[in-house]
This record gives sequence, C-alpha cells and structure tokens, in this order.
Amino acid sequence: MEDKILEVRNLKTYFRTDAGLVKAVNDVSFSVERGKTLGIVGESGCGKSITSLSIMQLVETPPGRYEGGEILFDGEDLLKMSENQMREIRGNKIAMIFQEPMTSLNPVFTIGQQLMEAILLHEKATKQQAREKGIEMLKKVKIPLAEKRFDEYPHQLSGGMRQRVMIAMALCCNPQLLICDEPTTALDVTIQAQILDLINELKEETGTSVMMITHDLGVIAEVADDVMVMYAGKVVEHATCDQIFDEPLHPYTSGLMSCIPRLDGDDTKELSVIEGMVPSYDDMPEGCAFCPRCPYAKEICRKQMPELEEVKGRRVRCFRYTKEWEESAK
Repeated sequence: MEDKILEVRNLKTYFRTDAGLVKAVNDVSFSVERGKTLGIVGESGCGKSITSLSIMQLVETPPGRYEGGEILFDGEDLLKMSENQMREIRGNKIAMIFQEPMTSLNPVFTIGQQLMEAILLHEKATKQQAREKGIEMLKKVKIPLAEKRFDEYPHQLSGGMRQRVMIAMALCCNPQLLICDEPTTALDVTIQAQILDLINELKEETGTSVMMITHDLGVIAEVADDVMVMYAGKVVEHATCDQIFDEPLHPYTSGLMSCIPRLDGDDTKELSVIEGMVPSYDDMPEGCAFCPRCPYAKEICRKQMPELEEVKGRRVRCFRYTKEWEESAK
C-alpha cells in the first residue's frame, strides 16, 4: 500500500451567490504520497486554488461551504477539526506559498520579524534562537547577505527574493506538506527556473511532500511526479507525469499539450488553441462540462457526466474509453 500523507475523498466546496450555487470543487478525490510532488493543472477558474484553500480550511464561510467529503492528513480528517486545531497544523505541518508574495508579506514588518513570528508560534525557542534559525533559513533558500536582508522590509527586495522569503517562511517549521499555489506566475522566466530548482532541492533535502498548483505545463514537467488535470471543478485525468506527456487521454489534456510550443516543431505553423471558453459555474452543461469545446463530443456527452474510470494505468473522465461509447458508435 502506498504511503499517503494526504488523501482527499469526494471533496465538495460550494459557494452560494446571487447567481445561484457555484460548485467550485465538485466531488474531487486524490492523494499525495510522502516525499512526492503532485501537480494540479488547469485553466483559471477550474477549482485548483479552492482545492488548496479547502485543505488549509481557509475558504471564507459564508459564502463558501464544505458540502461533503473528507480531507485526511496523516489519517485525520481536517474537516472535523476546530479552528484552534487547524492553527496548530497551518504553517507547522502544512505550509502554503501563494502566487504574489507582496500581498502575503506584511509591508510594515521586516522580513526577520515575520520569519521569527512563524518560528516562535510553532516552536519552543527564544527570540535569539528564532533569529538564528530565520537567518539560517534565508541562507538555505540562497538569499545573499542573509543577515542584512533579515532586517529589511518586503518593498526593499525584488520579486524573486520575496518569493524565496515566502519559501523560507513556509519551510522554517519543517512541514510535512508544502502547497505551492502558482508560486512562479509573477516572476520572469529565469527567476521561475531558480525557484522551481530551489523547491525541488529542498524537497529532496527535507522529504517534504509538495502540491504544485499551476496552469503552466512547463512547471509541471519540471517538478511533478504525478499530475491531476482539473476542469470546471472536477478531475478529468489523473496520471503520472510521464503518462500525461507521452500519451494524454482526455481531450482537454490533449488540448493543453498541443498548446505548448515545441523547439523541434514547424516555426511557421500557428499554435494550437482550445476553442471556446470554460463554462460559467451558474450555466454548466447538462452532461460533460468539456462537451461544448470537445472535438469528439457525441449525444451521450451532452446528456451525461462520465465517471472517473481506470484506463491504461491512470484515471480518466471521458466516455471515449467506455462501453457506452462503443455502443453509440454502432
């Protein structure tokens, strides 16, 4: 049996709005193995970030609400924990790096004060010990002149440096799970590569499991062991990284893959695009959510939502690999 640090079962996170019920995360199940990286990929609005916020119990309620499911961390259901119990887990056992560090770091406190706060909150340490550990963490994430940076304010650091500070802050209490929500989106390509290398290095050193949330398949190729593709609040494909890149099975995954520019391809050929838009949550199709954009869609796709089935050693939500599809072709 695989050793899983996190197991999410049939998670449903809904929002009640003036326009109606929004099923942002709709019956999602997945797991993260110890010491491995799970990549979660999909377009904006597919439910990736709400999934991560649900794990951290940071969804604002109301309008959000956990309608069902389980989030098992080390065998314990986080959805059944009190706010005080979650405070013990957040930052200590599960840490999160957000997309834009400038909005996560407090502009009126120094980098050092914020690092020390995280350490003193979860560890029995003196202020001097917390300062020493904070400087050590800045060195670990390869920030030059760590002692000097420790006493500087967020606005005095570049975007890449601030993101390194966020990684240092997330890892200062040796979490078992690190959730990265689009951690490289606001950074230029060179800094992106450095941050991804750093996350990989620290994962190898500490044995921390990682959930990498992104819309960028290049990031997934760089860091992920397994990949979960989401669309309109549901998982449409879950496979190893090699399987996703070698043979994507779901039409949406194939569409994402074909949008990637290739160095060995014809540079005069236009890039492929997935026609149409992600459907609005208050106007979902009756059947498969991807049906209006799918080149293979049949009548059965318009009327029914396919189940997530085992196909070729991975899970896929598509009628093309079912008996119903074969029967509809007769």
